[in-house]
Amino acid sequence: MDMGRLLQNGFIRRGFRFYFMRIRRDTTAFARLLGVRIGTGGQILGDPVAIFGTEPWLITLGDHVDVTSGVSFLNHEGGIWVARGLKPELNEYDKFSPIRVGNNVMIGTGSLIMPGVTIGDNVIIAGHSVITKDIPSNSIVGGCPAKRISDMGRFLERLEDGLVPTKKMAQHQKKEYLMKKHPEWFL
Repeated sequence: MDMGRLLQNGFIRRGFRFYFMRIRRDTTAFARLLGVRIGTGGQILGDPVAIFGTEPWLITLGDHVDVTSGVSFLNHEGGIWVARGLKPELNEYDKFSPIRVGNNVMIGTGSLIMPGVTIGDNVIIAGHSVITKDIPSNSIVGGCPAKRISDMGRFLERLEDGLVPTKKMAQHQKKEYLMKKHPEWFL
C-alpha cells in the first residue's frame, strides 16, 4: 500500500503527525511523508499539514529553505466554487498548479504562496506577503501582493552593519551581551 493512501485514514494520519511532531520533532520528515519534495539543510517551523495543505505532493522545496510559522502553500484554485455555482457542468472539476521553491530561500511568517508560483534561488520573502507571481533569484519581496523591494547585494551590504556574534548564545547570554553593547535599548 502506498503511503499517500495510508495517510488518507484520519486515525493513522493523526498517529504519524503525533509521532513526527511531538516525539521525533522532525517536521521535515513528516512533510516528506506527506509528499512534499524537499532538499537538504532546510527547516519547517510549523505543522506541515497546515503549511502544505491538501496537495503537498505538488510542492517542491530546494536546499536550505526556511519555511517559518504560519506560512501556507495553496495549490488549487478555490474560486472554482463560485464558477461551479454559475456553471454546474464544472461540479466534477478542480484546477491545480505546482509550486516550486529554489535553494537558499526564507519564507517569512504568515506568508501565502499561491498556485503555480516559482520562487528562485537566494530569495527572502517578508512576513505576511502574498506571492501571486514568480520571484526571480536574488530578490527580496514583500507585501500584498508581493513586490520586489530589494536585491541580495544591497541586503548583504546593509547586513554587515550591526552584526553581533550571538548565534550560539543562550537567551540570557544574548540579553547580557546586548545590554552591554546597547544599554539604550533597555531604558
